[in-house]
Amino acid sequence: MATPRLQTADLREYAGRDWGMPERLARRRRAGLPVAEKVRSAIGLYEAMRATRPDWPTETVRRADLATHLRVRALLDAATHVRRR
Repeated sequence: MATPRLQTADLREYAGRDWGMPERLARRRRAGLPVAEKVRSAIGLYEAMRATRPDWPTETVRRADLATHLRVRALLDAATHVRRR
């Protein structure tokens, strides 16, 4: 039995799909979750990562993460004068 040939238009349509849409939809769904659910999800991800890589996070990763949090905190503190729309 011969394999059907793919049509050029079908390949173009497939290649032109909005590949980022699933991630955007997932982010939107997660954004609407209650805080407790977000925390449970974060803990689950952390535990899954530790099960896969017990040495994670390394000291280097921890320091980089802390530096990022401190930069974000400084930006938020600097933006306290900005009003909500």
